[in-house]
Amino acid sequence: MKIVINAIIAKKNAGGAFQISSNFILESLEHQDVEWYWWVSSDLDVVLGKKFAQYRDNRYFVFPTQPDFKHSYFRVRKELKKLENTIQPDLIYSITAPSYFKFSTPEVMRFTNPYITHLNKYAWSLVPFTRKIISILYHRYQKRMISKTKFFVTQSQTCKDGIIKITGVEDSHVQVVSNVLPAAYRSAERSHLLADEKWIDVACVGAPFFHKNFDLLPDVLRELHGLGIDNVRFQVTIPDDKPMFCDMLRRLEEYGIIDRVVTHGRCSQQHLIDVYRRCRFCFQPTLLEVFSASAIEAMYFQLPTVATQLPFNQEVFQDSCLYYEPKNAAAAAKQFARLIKDESLQVELCHKMEDRLAVYGNYENHFNSTKDFLIKVAQRIL
Repeated sequence: MKIVINAIIAKKNAGGAFQISSNFILESLEHQDVEWYWWVSSDLDVVLGKKFAQYRDNRYFVFPTQPDFKHSYFRVRKELKKLENTIQPDLIYSITAPSYFKFSTPEVMRFTNPYITHLNKYAWSLVPFTRKIISILYHRYQKRMISKTKFFVTQSQTCKDGIIKITGVEDSHVQVVSNVLPAAYRSAERSHLLADEKWIDVACVGAPFFHKNFDLLPDVLRELHGLGIDNVRFQVTIPDDKPMFCDMLRRLEEYGIIDRVVTHGRCSQQHLIDVYRRCRFCFQPTLLEVFSASAIEAMYFQLPTVATQLPFNQEVFQDSCLYYEPKNAAAAAKQFARLIKDESLQVELCHKMEDRLAVYGNYENHFNSTKDFLIKVAQRIL
């Protein structure tokens, strides 16, 4: 059986999709019961190229990262069509989708864009007015593209429900494969490092996207001050040259608490491990996700978490964290105050997180669940 893994739109700075693509492609080398072919972006090739040297231009093909409508798109489209005719695969798995290309071969899309499947009023309110019209047109275009596909892989039931609503496909045609703990963490030391006793460090990890709602942090710190708590410090991963961070610093200075946020910028996984180990708690102010990897990472490093009370968080954490009303800094601060003052609650949440982690800790099961679904589609069993 021939299956193409199509990852030509995997961009190095596009969040978790890049790492998920890399991990899945590497794992496929260990599953030779399928004749895999790999179509990868030039960004991915930087990470994968050496390990696939023996397959290059035979089963492993590199393309300029797409979509690149101004330069290489039409050339790549022609090359893909030629390759498809030569390989004659049974299935194409677009692990980053939509890929902006049409295929004659049946396609499975791994679709994980929450703006398309389950956008809510909280996240939409953070999109600048000047971008909303562009966003509306882009969302319509993506919905039209995925409506032409009959099979999907996604990361959560929330996203699956959205896909079914948009496309009208059967329930069995959408496979939920939950996110899992990244391989780099599975053997990482989990014990907490000795930290500055002056501070209660809180991990707040993610890329500087609007929906992450990191601009709430200064207000949460100000609310904590009103509750008599002045030693909470957020550890973030926002590059210090981003407008989001500059605005955050301006507001922190205005509030007189400039030292309460420390940024590490874009982190290697090893650096991020060190950040987690130096923290006591985790904060998830995000307003829109399919399945945030930082949720599992918080579980692994035993960081009791305060998170927005939204379906995508509740599906993952269930009762293993404390929730608050989205965008409500005072409510978030009250939950942190409760957590800080109650050590028995911290222990209780850590035990519950360990139970949830057991659901998301096995990458082999994650890979096999996807592979089995792809094989069923390729064999026309579904």
